Amino acid sequence: MTKKTPLYVVVIVAVIAAVVTFNASFLFFEQKYNSKLNETLAGYSYFDKLLSVDEIVRANYIGDIDDDALKASVVRGYLSGIGDKYSLYMTSTEYDEFMKEQSGNAVGIGVNVIYGDASGIIEIINVLPDSPAEEAGMREGDIIVSVAGKKVADIGYYAALDMIRGEEGTKAELTVVRDGTEIPFTCERRAVKTLSVTYHVFGGSGNVGVIRLTEFNSTTPEQFKNAVSKLKDDGCDRFVFDLRNNGGGELNSILEVLDYLLPEGPIAHIYYRTGKESHYTSDAACLEARVAVLTNGRTASAAELFTSALRDYTQHGDYDAVLVGTKTYGKGVLQSFYKLKDGSAFKISTGKYNPPYSENYDGIGITPDIVIELSEEAASVGFYKLTDENDNQLIAAVNAIK
Repeated sequence: MTKKTPLYVVVIVAVIAAVVTFNASFLFFEQKYNSKLNETLAGYSYFDKLLSVDEIVRANYIGDIDDDALKASVVRGYLSGIGDKYSLYMTSTEYDEFMKEQSGNAVGIGVNVIYGDASGIIEIINVLPDSPAEEAGMREGDIIVSVAGKKVADIGYYAALDMIRGEEGTKAELTVVRDGTEIPFTCERRAVKTLSVTYHVFGGSGNVGVIRLTEFNSTTPEQFKNAVSKLKDDGCDRFVFDLRNNGGGELNSILEVLDYLLPEGPIAHIYYRTGKESHYTSDAACLEARVAVLTNGRTASAAELFTSALRDYTQHGDYDAVLVGTKTYGKGVLQSFYKLKDGSAFKISTGKYNPPYSENYDGIGITPDIVIELSEEAASVGFYKLTDENDNQLIAAVNAIK
């Protein structure tokens, strides 16, 4: 249990900072602190109620109070109360890990995984290049059944993932099943470069390249440009950009990708709550190719800006793109992070962003030119295990640009 700190110190620390000055006399400081505190609280009835609850709980609650957990819960409750479904609070540890991931770097063994099935397994869907997992010999399709001697089925999927993660330089001991045989692995955790872009030539040959973008982080533009370049070298002159299940990401990342794709003109218009406006443009250099954008109901935020921007330029006669799949999520607002003194942080929605020429799609989504649901057969296989042969949405996208 951590040292108890009065709850009001956490809740109004920003206000106090503005009204309290340091004085040589501690007694004077304390008196002035209390005077200003009472004066400030008088104008905020919700603080009064919270203080009353805190006083009653501390006087009567039979259990122990973890003040760190309580502080985090207070902030989370406040954010929940403002009605912003995209608001979020992160502890200092969670925020640091999030920032590492957004920078394209994280500490781990270097695998992307999914929940296998009801029996409680972790299936590897991708092994990152130059990662500890690749060096140890782990492969796509391996099933992780135990971590540090504990069965995944017993401890649960998320608990097992937490055990696989860890500090740099420590070792993760895992057992996987491959072709019915259990194989033990030991991987030393280290910083790995995350993979947000994968690509291949459709069907293994031909002129259509398929590029899947899972998110937009700081490494996505470089990975995306590299994918286009490699596929061009392989003879591709048409592309499917697969944004299914892409929930968005960083503003700068999507802007750089769209600048690479689009000719000269606007990319996005952002209108903030404060009244500030930001307008972003593309230069004349662009990718000249016939493309299809593949979307579903989990295509959101920055991925929707990508989708709508390519449609806008196509409708203006400056690009050649067709949208295929199902209607997107409908998130046309952006969030800003605010870091607190203790290293924790929170984000709230602070503005709306509009596509180059069309209206904002928040709460509406974007309906593709060719609407096609994922077939029951394909859905039964699982999205991350689809192939070119059984992914009917991908096949429709390829046919649309032939």
